[in-house]
Amino acid sequence: MDDVRRHSISILTEFDITKKRLKSIRDHYCINHSIKGQNRQRITAHVNDVIRWRGRLDYWIKSLLKKPNKKIDPRLMNILRAGFYEIVMDDKIPAYASVNTYVDLCKKTIGQPQSKLVNALLRKAIGIDVNVKLSDCSDYHWHSLPKWLWDKWICQFGEKTTFALAEYFNHVPSFSIQRKESELSEDEFYSFCKTENVVIEKWPDSECYYSVVKNLSGLQPLLKSGKLIVQDRAAGRVVEMLNPKPGETILDVCAAPGTKTHYIAELMQGNGDLYASDLDDKRMSVFSSKWNNVIVNIKNAKEDDFPLADGILIDVPCSGTGVIGKKPDIRWRRSQEEITTFVKLQSDILNHMSKFIKPKGRIVYSTCTLEPEENWGVVDAFLKLNDHFQIHKETNNHSESWFDEKGAFAPFPPNSKTDGMFAVKLVNE
Repeated sequence: MDDVRRHSISILTEFDITKKRLKSIRDHYCINHSIKGQNRQRITAHVNDVIRWRGRLDYWIKSLLKKPNKKIDPRLMNILRAGFYEIVMDDKIPAYASVNTYVDLCKKTIGQPQSKLVNALLRKAIGIDVNVKLSDCSDYHWHSLPKWLWDKWICQFGEKTTFALAEYFNHVPSFSIQRKESELSEDEFYSFCKTENVVIEKWPDSECYYSVVKNLSGLQPLLKSGKLIVQDRAAGRVVEMLNPKPGETILDVCAAPGTKTHYIAELMQGNGDLYASDLDDKRMSVFSSKWNNVIVNIKNAKEDDFPLADGILIDVPCSGTGVIGKKPDIRWRRSQEEITTFVKLQSDILNHMSKFIKPKGRIVYSTCTLEPEENWGVVDAFLKLNDHFQIHKETNNHSESWFDEKGAFAPFPPNSKTDGMFAVKLVNE
């Protein structure tokens, strides 16, 4: 466990001093230090928990400092964050043991003088009641969200919805997986789960999606073989809105890392042409498919040429506020100003890609953000300039609560138990 803590502090510190994505930092670190198996899983869980709750952790730490506004070395700050999390919010380890461990870790990595501060603050942390919100603690600190996002959600959703979102996103997330029907039968899958003590629940609206109730790590052999893919049910629903058919020409133009591409390929059954492209050559380089009709390219969806298509999936880059439960670092990486930048990029991509859809063809524009500027804001602006495109409203038996009044797929995470997604199908009439 001491090694897990030490590695976690290194990853958390690199996250603070760089602008890299947490997953990229963690993956690179674990490869360089040959960390695999259970230790890697423990590090991932530990880092995610500290990142998820750093808003509240920072409030507690600064409330106990004599000079709360004094800049603290990132490594020292992350030792304190990890220690406060373990002592106050994690009841698996005795508090005194955590204090001793983090004091010792500080001595070895930073020095004796700083370890005295760590010892004093962590001993005070033992007296904190995790369920008691003090009067001077803001709601955004308590729910561990940046002030700009909390204020924005209060304005656009209201207090009740904002509190529900924060509570849902701060729980340890559950995961869904998609079974590749061409490679693994349901009977084989259930048999494997029984043998490996994996508990799953089938999504009622799908033949190939399951929620993992217990022991996701037990599915590693099937995940490594490519017979299963970790994919949120809402993400799969976006592909189903596109409804790719065998024999068609389909474009997936913001495809990295290719999880939706896999599902599109399954639905096309190797018949037709599926062009998967993205600007991120590193993320696309790891994509592979057994289907020979999948053509992978490195392309810019806002300016390059593409073949005419029957259907186009445009899963645009976005602020990602709908997935901060699974990617807690997003909340500390985004800013209000970035949303404006994303909107410009999204609009450019949608307008450019609309040139490559056949008559009667369809485009599915999708995001994993909850921000209206990136969702209906982009779609409405596009429709004003392109009146030959019409919104196609879904008419199937999926839960109506997953769709808004204008016909967009927009599940509310606390109710749907999925990521926050947005998708609209646009038909070229």
